[in-house]
Order: sequence, then C-alpha cells, then structure tokens
Amino acid sequence: MMSKDSGVRFFQVRLSEQDAWSGAMIAALFNAFGMLIEVAVVKEISGVSAEPAAISALLALILLLVLFLCRKRPSVIWANIAYLFTTASVITVLLLTNLHFAISERNWVPFQESKLGCLVAAMVAPGFWIGLLSILAYCLSALLQLEFFFPPAVRARAAAMEPWPTLAFGMAGVLALVYRFRRAQLEQEVARIQAQNFAIKRLANIFLNIRDRMNTPLQVIELSVDLLRHSDEPTEPMLDRIDRSVQRLREINSVLDRNEKEIEWEAKG
Repeated sequence: MMSKDSGVRFFQVRLSEQDAWSGAMIAALFNAFGMLIEVAVVKEISGVSAEPAAISALLALILLLVLFLCRKRPSVIWANIAYLFTTASVITVLLLTNLHFAISERNWVPFQESKLGCLVAAMVAPGFWIGLLSILAYCLSALLQLEFFFPPAVRARAAAMEPWPTLAFGMAGVLALVYRFRRAQLEQEVARIQAQNFAIKRLANIFLNIRDRMNTPLQVIELSVDLLRHSDEPTEPMLDRIDRSVQRLREINSVLDRNEKEIEWEAKG
C-alpha cells in the first residue's frame, strides 16, 4: 500500500517508470535538435569544427529511437542511464567547442548552452539526484573550463560576464528541480490519502453489509432458543432453523476472510 511512502522526503521521491522514461526521451530530443542547430551555426563560423555536435546529434537520435521502441517496457534505472549519457554527450561537445567559439566570435556570450542545460535538467530529469548531478555538471564544467582552460585574454574578456550568470542559472535550476519534486511528493501524498480513504469507505461498506446479513440469523437463533426454553414441542425443526442460521453466520465469516487481506492500513506514528 502507499502508506509506506508517507514519510518520503521530496529528494527521495521516485517518479513512475513512465514519467522517468518520458524525461529521458525529452532530454534525448532536446540534445538531438540542439546539436543539429549547433551544426548549422558552426558551419557559418570558421575555425569551429562541426564534428562533435554532429556525432552528439547522431547518438541522441539513436538513443531517442531506442527509447521510443522500448517505451512499453520502461525502467527507471535505464532512464537514469540514458539521461546521464545525454548529459555527458552535451557537456563533452560544449567542452570541445566553447573555446573555439570564444576565440572566433568577438560577441560570444559565455556558456548559453550550459545555462539552458541547467533549466532542462530541472524540467525533465528522471530523478532528483540525477537532475542535481546534471545541473552541477553543467555549471562546474563551464566554470572550470573558464578558469583553467581558456587563454588569459579570453578569460579576461569573459570575466566581465562570468561566473555569476552561470551560477544564477545553476541556482535557478536547483530551485526548479526542488519545486518539481516537492510537487511530485505532494501529488503522491494526495494519492496515498485518497487510496486510504477509499479503503476505509470500502471497509465501512463491508461492515454495514455484515451487520445486515447478521441480523436475520441472530433473530432466528434468539427466537428458536426462546421457544426451546418454553415449549414442549419436538425440537428438531427449531434445531434445523438454528443450524441454518449458524451456516449463514459461517458464510458471513467467509466474507470477512476474503476481504481481510485486501484492506490494509497503517496508522501514522
């Protein structure tokens, strides 16, 4: 029953297999279209290779096809793996192309793709910790590249704009991720309470049914016992009526046995 999930924190919320799978598919779709756009942009800029983006787009399309074909057998674990693969693919391309963009384009705005990745991770990550890891990977990979791999001239040019915008997008992604999974936690709690209320109502209906069924046999038994005490007539017919009433009570007891394991509920501690 869902009552076991009543103490789950938002960062422990487990999305349904279908939701996790859909998140991995959307991430692969974002990657495929984003990298195809990257290829189109790179072709207009000399000195920047389109090969990393093209390879990433191809891998994303293959992954998207696999996820689509396996959509009827979703798995949270494989959704997480697919999502991490997508994140790693995007970050690898950015690490390979950012420096070339920074050198070739005087008006280059640093790490726009990484900032977008932080927000996308918050929206579609199949798990809280997977999403948090992705957001940190997008932020830290960009900032570490800026600090340790960019030439001093490029770093000085980017210093007027970074690292605060990237950190702001990372923080926004984390807050959006927390909100998303907090909302999922509340939705699951509402579903748990509704299921519990349904079980309680069903149990109440069963007891009302039992009460109605027990009234007649009990009245027959009481009347028969009273007649036996005050009558000299043959007792066989009355004993038969008692037997039939006892049999009906046994049938009612079997109803209880059938429903005993179907209705479980656990009081909150």
